[in-house]
Order: sequence, then C-alpha cells, then structure tokens
Amino acid sequence: AKEHDDECGYKVLPCPSGCGMEVARNNMHVHVTTRCSLRQAECPLSLVGCTAIVQAADVTKHLNQHADTHFMLLSTRMMEYQQLFKQFDTKIKMLEEKNAKLERELARTTALLSTKNESNAISNDLKKVTKRLNALEGSCRTEFKKVEYDRRSHKK
Repeated sequence: AKEHDDECGYKVLPCPSGCGMEVARNNMHVHVTTRCSLRQAECPLSLVGCTAIVQAADVTKHLNQHADTHFMLLSTRMMEYQQLFKQFDTKIKMLEEKNAKLERELARTTALLSTKNESNAISNDLKKVTKRLNALEGSCRTEFKKVEYDRRSHKK
C-alpha cells in the first residue's frame, strides 16, 4: 500500500510552491508551471520591453505600480510603429508606381505584339497572293505564246 501511495498519479498532494492548493500528482507539473498563483510570471507587457518577473498572483499589482513605466514603453513602441508605417507607406507608393509603369509597358508590348502578329498575317497573305499571281502570270505567258503562235500560223 505504501509503494502504491508513493507512486499513485491520482494521489492528491499539496502544491510544492506553497500556494495552498492540493493537486493530483499527475497534474502537479501543469499546476506548478501554468496555474499556481506563486509561480514566476513575466509581465504581460514583456513584448514592449518590461523585463519584470513577478509571482502570478502579483501581476495586477505590478501593472498598477508601474503604469507610468508601461505607458512610456507603449508610447515608445507606438512611435516605432509610426515610423515603420511611414516607411511602409513610402514603399507601397513606390511599388504602386512601379506596378503602374509595368502595366503601361505590358499594354504597349501587347499592342506591339498584336501589330506584329497582324503584320505577319498580312505578310503571309501577301506571299500567297504573290504565289498565285506568279502562277497566273505563267499561265498568261503560256496562253499568249499560244495565241501568238496561232496568229503567226494564220498569217501564212
């Protein structure tokens, strides 16, 4: 029974940090790291530069006591973001101008390509007509030679 008692995951034990909670052995790690009011916790404003580590139960007290410092940290971060927004606005405008230029160039190139395709089609049609004319010209020469031959034959 003592062996089981020493290993049982469901045995309720007092929190080792001393918060007063009693927790099952198999849930103790979760309690100590995420739920215990006496665990160490970062200030919720650590993302803007507050480096304080306080007991979880004292986070609200810390926020109230250091409101001025937190306000300055937030203000500084807001100014950094404002600067970033200005840089992004400048970059967006530059990219929009570049995009407009590329769209105009694409339209011009598309028009030239269309003209070139039309020109190639006309050129191909002209080649066909020239070929037909050459064939007709050859036929006409042959016919003229026959007519000339016949005319000479009748004169005699």
